[in-house]
Amino acid sequence: MAVALLPRLKPIGVDTALARSLQTGVTTSATLNVLSDYSDVLSFAPSGGYKAGAAAIAIGRELKAIAVRAGFPAATSQSAKAEFDQEAAVYLAQISELQSGEALRNDVWAFLTTVIAPELVSWRFPGESRNRFTGGNRNTFQRLWIRGTGLDRGSDHPDRWGLVKALPEDAMVQIFERSAIASSRRLTTAIAEGWIGASIKTGKGTMENIMRKAIKILRIRNEIIDLSYLDDDQLEMTIVTAFESAISVTAH
Repeated sequence: MAVALLPRLKPIGVDTALARSLQTGVTTSATLNVLSDYSDVLSFAPSGGYKAGAAAIAIGRELKAIAVRAGFPAATSQSAKAEFDQEAAVYLAQISELQSGEALRNDVWAFLTTVIAPELVSWRFPGESRNRFTGGNRNTFQRLWIRGTGLDRGSDHPDRWGLVKALPEDAMVQIFERSAIASSRRLTTAIAEGWIGASIKTGKGTMENIMRKAIKILRIRNEIIDLSYLDDDQLEMTIVTAFESAISVTAH
C-alpha cells in the first residue's frame, strides 16, 4: 500500500506564520496567505508514496468538527477542552494516513497545527508559546495522537478507548512527557491501567500526588531494568507495587 505523504512545515515557516498572526489574528486563511509567499518552507517527502495534501485538509476539517461539538469557539472551560482532547485523541489514533512514519515527523504536525487548524491551537492553549505549534510532545495535536496510540487497548477490547477517556490531564502529562516511558505502548497502557486500579482504591481526588510519586518510583526502577522487557505478570506486579508504595507515602 502506498504511503500518504503529508505536507511538512519547516520551523522558519512556523515562525513566519506566527509573526504574521500577531497582525492578522490566528486563522487558517491568514497562514495560507503567508505560505503562498513563502512556499519554500513547505515540503513533502521526495519519494516513497503520494502527496496527500487533501488528507491534511480532511484531518483539519474533522478536528474542527470535534472542537465545535465540544463547544468551540465559545466554550473555554477545562471540561470543554478535555472533551476535545479525548475525542481528538481517539480520532487521530485511527487515521490511516497517520499510521506510517509520517506521524513521527514533527514538521508534519507543525503543518497541521500552524496551517490547517491554528485557531484550534489558540482556543485550546490561549497565550501559550510556539511549542504548541511546532512539532514535539507539546504540539497541540501531536500530543493527542501520542496519547491515543499509546493508550489504545486494541480493537478487540470491549472498552478500547477507556484509558484515553479516564485519565485526567495531570496523569497524561506524567506518562507522556517522559520519553523513557512514552516510547513503549506496552508500558504506557500498563501504567494507565495501574492508575485506574489505584483510583478505585483511593478515589480520584488523591490521585495527582499518588501518580507523581508512582512515576518517580517507576522511572528509577526503569533505570535499573528495562520495564518493557518484563513479562505481563511481572510488569503488572511492578506497577501495582509502585502505586501501593505511592499510596502509602501519601497517606503519611
